[in-house]
Amino acid sequence: MLTEFAGNLAHHLEFGHALEIVAKTIDSASRFQISLSTAKSVIDPNADIGLRFACYFRKDIIVRNARIGGVWGPEEIHDIEGHSLQNPIESGEFFVIYILACEEKFHIAINNRPFCTFRYRMPLQSLRSIEISEQIQVIKQVDHRAVFPYPWPAIQSSDFGKAFSNDSPIMFSPGHLIVITARCFDNKKGQFIIKFLDSDTKREELHFSVRFDQKAVVRNSMNKAFEFGQEERHGGFPFVFNQQFKLAIAFTEREFLTAVDGYNFCSYAYRTTNVFQNLVGFKVTCINGLHMHVTGVDHLQMGDPSCTGFEKYSKHDYECA
Repeated sequence: MLTEFAGNLAHHLEFGHALEIVAKTIDSASRFQISLSTAKSVIDPNADIGLRFACYFRKDIIVRNARIGGVWGPEEIHDIEGHSLQNPIESGEFFVIYILACEEKFHIAINNRPFCTFRYRMPLQSLRSIEISEQIQVIKQVDHRAVFPYPWPAIQSSDFGKAFSNDSPIMFSPGHLIVITARCFDNKKGQFIIKFLDSDTKREELHFSVRFDQKAVVRNSMNKAFEFGQEERHGGFPFVFNQQFKLAIAFTEREFLTAVDGYNFCSYAYRTTNVFQNLVGFKVTCINGLHMHVTGVDHLQMGDPSCTGFEKYSKHDYECA
């Protein structure tokens, strides 16, 4: 089964930022690609691409390039000393790609080993979107972090046990909106949990548990003793198994707001003071044989702390620009 990913970053790329991508291709894959661009291709098919990282298994090479004003530049397939680089990624196996934005170029590592660099051909700060496409089977991690001048999130580690991870290099604030596009499959009696964590302690500020076996969505939080409080279950069950959904999560001054497929679902009041101080991205865990493909995560700043009208961003025919 093939999957893909497209999303708007929480903050444009800048010096000291890093992207960490964990995925694997299908067993007989011939290629896949990762693009960092000024806009998602569904919004602007001719958007400038600051980095196209294309892996060709049959040719045993990885090609880097950029497209500016609709024109592709010269391809790069060698290291900085002009030596030919073999492709260290194996078809059908998980890989980790780490892209670090330095002063003049990207430094790219594959499976925890330095691989190549790619000198910027356009302003780094204009890159706001990431896409992963072609013959990909699983995408487990699309994390965007800051490593300079100080690490954010403070604790950084890859967790292959999670179904999906999406860290952010900035603190959230009122008016921030996250739109998750995904589909659940395999065991229709399973569950998935979206967790928003405290950066320092990994305590769950929001535990959003979608339980197909119970036809319930349970919301909860941990206190400072890592104990869950009173569950909230009202609002019904807006999810359909094996059908793509769009879940919008908005941050206001006092509460999380959620909408599913264009309709307001529920609100959930913060249970911790200064909740934004250490709130980072989210993790997804799947339970009881359920699997989930996250095909998009869009971060937007609405410019309105109350997030009025945020529901429209969860409509299937509404693309987040």
